[in-house]
Amino acid sequence: MTPLHEVFGLACGLSAVPAMSRAHRHDDVELILPLGGSAVLEHAAGRHELGDHECAVFWAGLPHRVADHDDGVAVAWLTVPLTDALAWSLPASFTSDLLRGRLSTFEAPELLEPSMTRWQADIGASSVRTRAAALEVQAALLRAAATAHPSAPAGADDAPATVMASYVATHFRDTVRVHDVAAAVHLHPSTAAAVFRRGTGVSIGEYLAQCRVAEAQRLLISTDATTSEIAVRAGFGSTSRLYERFVRDCGMPPAAYRASMR
Repeated sequence: MTPLHEVFGLACGLSAVPAMSRAHRHDDVELILPLGGSAVLEHAAGRHELGDHECAVFWAGLPHRVADHDDGVAVAWLTVPLTDALAWSLPASFTSDLLRGRLSTFEAPELLEPSMTRWQADIGASSVRTRAAALEVQAALLRAAATAHPSAPAGADDAPATVMASYVATHFRDTVRVHDVAAAVHLHPSTAAAVFRRGTGVSIGEYLAQCRVAEAQRLLISTDATTSEIAVRAGFGSTSRLYERFVRDCGMPPAAYRASMR
């Protein structure tokens, strides 16, 4: 998976739905808009069914991918660095939902599609055009926040990897062992580990650590909890384990990450 400290930045595109056999993650706020049909978005081990021109907005720091879609569907996407989105003073409840890993949806007016086409052309063309696009994106996010509502994941399908990922995403704050995850799908631990890796591209232990790092990020951004408190609340158990993994995934210590986001 993409290292979490990578940021796509302010970017926009419209294309055929890319083949995404594995989830990826990056430290941006992302919008996904299916065009010409429906699509299924997996985010944080939940599956969300998006209708034509139903836009999803979420924090891309959690693993996500377009898992399925109707024939002939295109997708428009937009990414905004998390630091920029936090600086835009979006409604507190909307920002809180993002940082808690909740995906929100809203009905996108047809005018959003040509706007995204313009943003794709403007971003990077020049400093003036990029700034103009950023201001328009900020306004679009403010409008989205006014009408968006948190989306409950669709019923989990029977895919064992999805069920196991959901188990990890729900229990990462606790002690999680491979045989606990395997028991959720009634498989032998070695079989479950192989199935999980084939379905997600990472091991159960790696996915568990990614969930804990994402929670540590959220707590660093949204609370004043100490590093030792965050280590416990995110499931690491000790400050040293949090520090080691956080630096590996985010490229900086927890305190530096908190300062950069504020």
